[in-house]
Amino acid sequence: MNGLEKKALKIGLGGVAAALLMAGGQANAATCSPTTPLATVLAAGFSCTLGDSTFSGFSASGVSPTATVVEFAAASSMMDAVTLSRDGGTFAPGTVTFNFMVTEAASHVIEEASVGIDVGTIVPATSTVTTFNGLATSPATLSNSQTGFLMFSPGVSTVDAANTSTIPGGAFVSSLTDIFSETTEHGVPEPASLSLFGLGLFGLGLARRRRS
Repeated sequence: MNGLEKKALKIGLGGVAAALLMAGGQANAATCSPTTPLATVLAAGFSCTLGDSTFSGFSASGVSPTATVVEFAAASSMMDAVTLSRDGGTFAPGTVTFNFMVTEAASHVIEEASVGIDVGTIVPATSTVTTFNGLATSPATLSNSQTGFLMFSPGVSTVDAANTSTIPGGAFVSSLTDIFSETTEHGVPEPASLSLFGLGLFGLGLARRRRS
């Protein structure tokens, strides 16, 4: 290979690398495992992809990193769920926080976000406050197994999710789930109604109870 050919090869490889960087860096993130130890997602620099969504920036408190898992699921082609789960057990009384960021590929935006917790007791009541990009859900404070919703108009490419649950002694709380509904930036959104969000959260909770 002569000098001119080597130079052309270097230019070509450089162009490929630049294209990957311009694609948002998703090529460097691993595919999200359905069940990932919390300790793994809390590691510095961790990120993973699920379809067109990239999840990163995880933080949590009030839970054991070795006895807790994060579940990633695609509820449909345009709906993703992220669950903090005790994996068959319950969270200890106290305050549990769970935060992360989700970023969409260039062709998609997030139009709705919701949160729900899997609570097996009515008394004593568990309260949960969640914000998406600093905006409170409706209702702003969830009691027990209520579901909170937030719509983005226009849609957004990145969402910072921040969850805080206060669990009193005697409460049975096994998981907390955030769901994100996507749409193509200039396309027609899929029919992702609030009722579908609620049914999705219920289904996830029921599946975990059966597993335990």
